Amino acid sequence: MTNKQNSINKLFWQIPAWILLLIVIGNTIMLIILKGNEFTFEMFLLASLNSVLVGGAFMIGLKVMITALDRRLPWLYNPLKRLIAQFLITIGYSFCIIVITIFATGYFSHQKITSNFFFDQASFMAKVAFLFVFVGSLLSNTVLFFKNWKESAVQQEKLKREQLALQYETLKSQVSPHFLFNNLNSLTSLISSNPEKAIDFVKKLSEVYRYVLDQKNHELVALETELKFVESYIYLHQIRFGTNLKVQMDVNPQNFKVIPLSIQLLVENAIRHNEISDKKPLTIRIYCNGEHLVVENQLQKKSGSEGTGTGLQNIGAQYSFFSDQKVSINFNSETFRVSIPLLTD
Repeated sequence: MTNKQNSINKLFWQIPAWILLLIVIGNTIMLIILKGNEFTFEMFLLASLNSVLVGGAFMIGLKVMITALDRRLPWLYNPLKRLIAQFLITIGYSFCIIVITIFATGYFSHQKITSNFFFDQASFMAKVAFLFVFVGSLLSNTVLFFKNWKESAVQQEKLKREQLALQYETLKSQVSPHFLFNNLNSLTSLISSNPEKAIDFVKKLSEVYRYVLDQKNHELVALETELKFVESYIYLHQIRFGTNLKVQMDVNPQNFKVIPLSIQLLVENAIRHNEISDKKPLTIRIYCNGEHLVVENQLQKKSGSEGTGTGLQNIGAQYSFFSDQKVSINFNSETFRVSIPLLTD
């Protein structure tokens, strides 16, 4: 079944359901206003007709208004402004509907629109409008609450999967035989040549693994904490590559936060996919550009090091939960640059 057919079938059931709901709400309001006075069949028909025409126009207008406000003033970011704006627009729209209905009623009933007629009708319709807005808002906000709650649960579950994917990608690279072999090789040479440095190396190696395990349940981490971890990670590689690997870090952490392991993964990608030798030393720059952190390196790809891009995709997917700003990837023949948003509480 096509999307168009699904939409038609959905409307086929929704329109009668909304009409029935409007009739029930309209007649319930009439019963409340009449306070037990005789409620005739003619009054039922009139109330039903007014509910469908006036109430329908009212609800469609409010739906358009709420949709527009959700884009411009979402509840999550501007609750007070949203409350004031929605209140004022609702009052203004209700007033327009009441005035139009009064003049339409006078025209079709051949009633002269006098001040007494206008204010009598306005007083009655204001009561109806108030109850209609109250009941309609109660129902719509209840539906909206459960809808947002469901979407939030789905988003949280998706975020957990993205976090697990990023952690798996990072952990996989660090417990791989190749990574362990290189670090054990470096440690072996240090034990005989520089025992004190070997002790520091073991401490840094344990810090790297401890950090990976400690951050597995965190959505965000302080930028300062992440950078300290990155320094430990870089230290391990600089023992191996010596002065052929240079890392320039110029970052003011302030109160920024980042996705755990995101910066480390960007540094690791630069080391893994580029040649590092006496002839081609590699320089990695980590710096801030406005409210973004940039990891930049020379592009000197080594053969057989093409990646799948999974790590970068996971980082981008996770950042989409916390910021409207995207993870930016730019490169040319000489430079590869990745920019990630710096997050705040």
